[in-house]
Amino acid sequence: MDKKQAEEILQSGQQVEVQYQDVPVWIENIQGSMADVKVIGTGKHMTVPLAELENTGRPVDPDNIYGL
Repeated sequence: MDKKQAEEILQSGQQVEVQYQDVPVWIENIQGSMADVKVIGTGKHMTVPLAELENTGRPVDPDNIYGL
């Protein structure tokens, strides 16, 4: 994912699922080429490369860790 797309997701106000290594996450912050994300369902926070994020486009319910 590029920085522009990540910023659009972050600023949209909607909770859209993004995946990092096949794990559903939310983008919380962007710093250069890195993103602070929270793993959906666990609340674990990580800092990961933007290039390794994939936008699934699915809306997410916080109680549904798989975004289905």
